[in-house]
Amino acid sequence: MLSVRNEGATPAQAIIRVEDWDRAPDGNNRFYPAGTVSGSCAPSLQVFPMSLSLKPGETQRIRIDYTGPAKRASECWSLVVVETPAPRMQANGRQLVYNVRSGLKVYVAAEHLPVDGEVEGLSVARTVTSAGRQQDVAIVAFANRGARHFVTKGRVEIRREDNSLVQTLELPPMYALPGAIMHGTTVLPELPKGKYLLISIVDYGGSEIAAGMYAHEVR
Repeated sequence: MLSVRNEGATPAQAIIRVEDWDRAPDGNNRFYPAGTVSGSCAPSLQVFPMSLSLKPGETQRIRIDYTGPAKRASECWSLVVVETPAPRMQANGRQLVYNVRSGLKVYVAAEHLPVDGEVEGLSVARTVTSAGRQQDVAIVAFANRGARHFVTKGRVEIRREDNSLVQTLELPPMYALPGAIMHGTTVLPELPKGKYLLISIVDYGGSEIAAGMYAHEVR
């Protein structure tokens, strides 16, 4: 069930639809028509009602039913969208018309689906800050090889040639759908000239910890 409430002071109309979504490698959400993403639940989702008319302060419930197979080989996912037209606004003598969209992410997964992932790549890129200063950024490419989504927790260790630890850098969480390759980045500190080994360590909730290495030289 999904509850929708009109928080405004005037009656509101809402349209409900099912869409598809996934994440770009940097983690940003991307949206698509229903049934166009390979992991879509849309063909197996039934939503009722498909439209609402809400008085101020009124709440109505939307029923979401999954009608597909109970035992799936892999998780599926979709988005239930509630769209309402916003009041018209005046801007520079023109009327501004737009819609407000809210979405509920729906995941369907059988129990005991395999969880698997690996660090597919670790690299260093030179970037420029908004202040015009150059900096090195470590980029970890992590692939979800399993059958359900997960959130990673990871870090990058900077080590000298003798394996002594210089510094540990935390990676942001990576939200990985099945089959996705996500990129986690962290800014490297200014290092003295020399050769270093970068080691990425990522915990994705599986039976093992994923790791990757990169030889980095500061000249």
